[in-house]
Order: sequence, then structure tokens, then C-alpha cells
Amino acid sequence: MPAGADHLVALMFGEARAPQERSPEEGAALAPLERLPEPSGGAEPDGGAALALEGVAFGDHRLDVRIAHLAVRRGEVIGLAGLEGSGQRLLLRACAGLLRARRGRVVVGGADLTGRPYPAFLRAGVGYLPADRRREGLIAGLSIEEHVALRAPRPGLFLRPREIRRAAERAIEALRIRGRPDTPVERLSGGNQQRTQLALLPAGLALLLLEQPTRGLDIASARWVWEQLLARCHAGAALLFASSDLDELMRYSDRILVFSGGRVSPPVGVADLTLDRLGRMIGGELDGAALPSAPCAPAPPPAPAGSDR
Repeated sequence: MPAGADHLVALMFGEARAPQERSPEEGAALAPLERLPEPSGGAEPDGGAALALEGVAFGDHRLDVRIAHLAVRRGEVIGLAGLEGSGQRLLLRACAGLLRARRGRVVVGGADLTGRPYPAFLRAGVGYLPADRRREGLIAGLSIEEHVALRAPRPGLFLRPREIRRAAERAIEALRIRGRPDTPVERLSGGNQQRTQLALLPAGLALLLLEQPTRGLDIASARWVWEQLLARCHAGAALLFASSDLDELMRYSDRILVFSGGRVSPPVGVADLTLDRLGRMIGGELDGAALPSAPCAPAPPPAPAGSDR
């Protein structure tokens, strides 16, 4: 039975919330619901396919999700809405090569990556930023400079410390990270950890996958993060992001997939949505268009050792 609006808010935030008064400054910062202006000088998205899913099924020990068809164009932003644990993270991990689909095809930029390992997705131009920056996105105990070194291309056996230091300094300046090259990442604020993650992404990505991209950030930092993400879209990357912030989903998405207890709606254009309708869909009112959950099927056998499949 669909959840009521008050119950849905309590589920998403842990408590019922009364409407909050916003200061004039905060209201001005949040007023526009359209995308931020795109930077000039970038390449226009060509509209080609960045991601295609055909008859895919994926899941874990408690949830199995099926998507009959999904096509994402270059330069497009797809939002994933739903209570946490409804399948959004599973979809992102399947599209990143971190979770193998039980059936169906996963195609990135025209290349069939079905069953391929995570490095193959990296080579195809897929980037993934998890929600837990400290445990999954960054390595505690390592500095910004050491993270840059880990991501640096390796033409030979040895890394050149001066080049790595200069690369870290350029990243800090470009992404406005409040830290030094030798600053351990765990000492950075949440916003600066997210900036560091963005700095580590390679240029020219075809597909960027994000979980809760602005969780825990202040308004100014969240807005800045989205400026960087939309610049990537303007350059031709497609974006899939999961968020529990309905305003963020409505503000930045072109289309939204709604997850509810393992069911997934077809993509819905933001022009056809309101916050009220989106909240009701998350609560279970999927207009009869969602695909039902399927019983969990056994995962395919692991690839042979040393194989790229």
C-alpha cells in the first residue's frame, strides 16, 4: 500500500519535518530550479548513446531488480529516486562493473561490457563516486598527493615525485581544495573530500555514476559540485546519480527513474513530474508502469583466473 506523504518523509529523514523558513540569502541561493549556466567553450554533447541496458537483472542477497530497457544519451542527466536500499546503488554498481548483471546486456558507448570486470569499464570511460567518501572513495592515511600518484598513468616502472607534486598542486588549485599536497584525506572536510574525488576523475569520461553527490555539503559547496558535474555533461559525459534530496533530483535531472521496493519505473521527464508526484511514486504509486521484482537468480560463475571476462 503506498505510503502517505508524512510517513514517506519520516522514512527518508528519520523524523517528520515541518516546513522550514529560509533566510533571504539561502532562498536566493536555491531559487532557480533550472540548470546552472553551462561554461562556455566546451564541446556540445552529440546526443549519441552513452549507456544502454537491455533486459538486465541484478541484485544482492535480499533484492533483485530488473530493467527491460534504458538508453542514456551523452550529455544527459538521469536521477535515481527512492528510499535508500531500493536498488539505486545496485544499478550504479552494475553500470560501473562492480556488480555483475545476472542476465541482459550492458553497453557503454557502443561497447558491450556485459560480464566484463571493473578495469574494462574504467578503460571505456566510466567513473564512479560512491556515497561513502572515506571508506570507498578515498584511502584513509594517504595524502592528496599520494591519491594523485595512484591515479597517474604509468609509462614506466617509476613515478617522478616532482611531477606528482605538481599534478597535486594543479588539482588543488583547479578544484579549490582547502589542503596541501601532503594533507591526509581524512583531515579534509566533507566538501573538500568530494572535491578531491572529483579531482581524481580522468578527463573525457563517457559515463559518470554518483551516489549522494552533495550529501553533507553546505549550499555553496553543493552548488559548486554541480557546476563541475554539469561542465562534464557539457563536454559530453552522461550522468547517473542517486539522491535522497528530491529538490536536487528535480533541479538537475533530465529524466528520473523511481525505485520502490525492487520495482523500477520507466524514465520520467522532469517536465512531467512534480515534487508531490515524485514523492508518491517513491511511496509505491508507480502508475502500474514499473517492472515487478523477480526471484533472486544465482549469479553467473566467476570468470577464469587471468581472464578479462
